[in-house]
Amino acid sequence: MTIDDKYSFEPVGTVDPSAPVVEAVPSTTSPETYNDEAERPSDTAIMVGCGLMGCIIAGPFLAIITALGGKFVADRNQGPIGDTTRAVGRIASAAGKKAEEERLLCKLKASIYSIFSK
Repeated sequence: MTIDDKYSFEPVGTVDPSAPVVEAVPSTTSPETYNDEAERPSDTAIMVGCGLMGCIIAGPFLAIITALGGKFVADRNQGPIGDTTRAVGRIASAAGKKAEEERLLCKLKASIYSIFSK
């Protein structure tokens, strides 16, 4: 391993004063506008997302309770719990759109058909 003494570390301003310096500019979008009403997920997406989480955690009975509770909280609560259920709804909605785009249901039907057609 050889050591090169060609490199030096100097502050940016002392190397070339004519070089443009980039300054940080604060964003004009406030955090409250990230979750607009236009991005509000549908009630079905909220119920599917919350129900799926409840089913994974404790089974079908809790899935029904969390689906209904998630919709209730998303409609009534503007705090962190309501934001969480709406975020779960947005995730479920995005997953549904991606599955539709990839034609997942048609592919699933074709794979099941190919298993039983042999």
